Amino acid sequence: MIYISPNDAKFLGKSDSESIQNAINAAEQGPIKTICIPRLCKRTGKNEWIIDRSILLPSNVTIILDDCHLTLKEGVYENIFRNKNLYTDVSLKQEGKQTGIRIIGFGNAILDGGKGNDLTEATSLKDGRPSIRFNNFILFHNVDDYVIENITCQNMRWWAINQICCTNGRLENIRFFNGNLIRNQDGIDLRLGCSNIYINNVSGRCGDDVIALSAFAGSKERETFLVDGMTPDIHDVTIKNVCADTNYSLVALRNTDGAKIYRVLIENIKDLGGIYGPRSVVRIGENLYYKKRTSIIGETYDIRVKGVYSLNRATVIIGGALSDSHISDVYARGTSMSAISTYAIHRFLEQKQLYAWGGATLENVIFNNIHYNGTAEHCDEEWMNEPGTSFGGCALDFRRMREEDYFKNVIFRDVFTREGTDLYIACDKVTPDIRN
Repeated sequence: MIYISPNDAKFLGKSDSESIQNAINAAEQGPIKTICIPRLCKRTGKNEWIIDRSILLPSNVTIILDDCHLTLKEGVYENIFRNKNLYTDVSLKQEGKQTGIRIIGFGNAILDGGKGNDLTEATSLKDGRPSIRFNNFILFHNVDDYVIENITCQNMRWWAINQICCTNGRLENIRFFNGNLIRNQDGIDLRLGCSNIYINNVSGRCGDDVIALSAFAGSKERETFLVDGMTPDIHDVTIKNVCADTNYSLVALRNTDGAKIYRVLIENIKDLGGIYGPRSVVRIGENLYYKKRTSIIGETYDIRVKGVYSLNRATVIIGGALSDSHISDVYARGTSMSAISTYAIHRFLEQKQLYAWGGATLENVIFNNIHYNGTAEHCDEEWMNEPGTSFGGCALDFRRMREEDYFKNVIFRDVFTREGTDLYIACDKVTPDIRN
């Protein structure tokens, strides 16, 4: 392999970040488009590279992380990698689209948040601090045809990998270890405008959603980042082989205020059974995060889920509205409360200044091969049950529904539950059509 090294004497800068950036700038201008960051940083003589400034990536470059360890400097407000055009005059235009960026790890390639900083969602854009997005390890916006492969992200400062208006991406063999639990330590985020993304083989531990697809059309993000000619919809996404522990969901799909999520394949998603225990393994829709309204029928559709395995709390939770979809091979074990559920709290959330509801509207949805063998040990957690009330667990939990919710052409086939528990528990609004 022919490559450029930031250890080359002609690229050495005053900091490790500057040395890497000098090598990338040379690659952008020259015939060699591959930059290899080795384990040893010759500038310091250490097996660690300290990042004190975001490394900006032009189009058509490959970054090889060769068994190296990149750590954000304590206190700085910086990404580790960001595409070059972001925050420039062309970032929201089609001509500002970047292509052909590759970040590929070999051996134990690590991106590390180190000791962190004081930038949180609460302090974002306050007292001279930048946006919380400066805590992403990798931040891509308006990027097409890109690859992120074989890296470990540890000690996340917020979301690890954030993609906005990105298309035709592949993320594989990504590992997470969140370190200390702080607010909103997502792993991989697809935000508005993302499409044709393939995600495979994700493992480890996060502090929040491991993989989140979030199309919030009423958010400030739309005003700030939506590229000309693009919609806020997220579509044509494949997510396979996730085995992880987290504090929220392993895979979460959320869309509000008219944005759509569709043509999504989710397959082989497993709760690792770690110290956190997810609230749900797969979440499709949530009656929250809206400005004016949650999703309605026709906005979340063609969602195919196959192979979901839980050991804690909930397995598959559905909110908002779902249509023309198929969910199969769901196995709820351990301390789980249910296999399929629409349960969520019903109350006003002061912190978000929004009402939250449980319930979902479903049309033309098939559920099959659903198994519940849990012990329902989370009865005093308000996201799972009314604290202080008994609940023995069930395969299908539809205790919580909104006034407007209904089921139309919704079929449940081959549903099983352990002896002593109910096949389903539902409010008066719905009676599941169960066929064996």
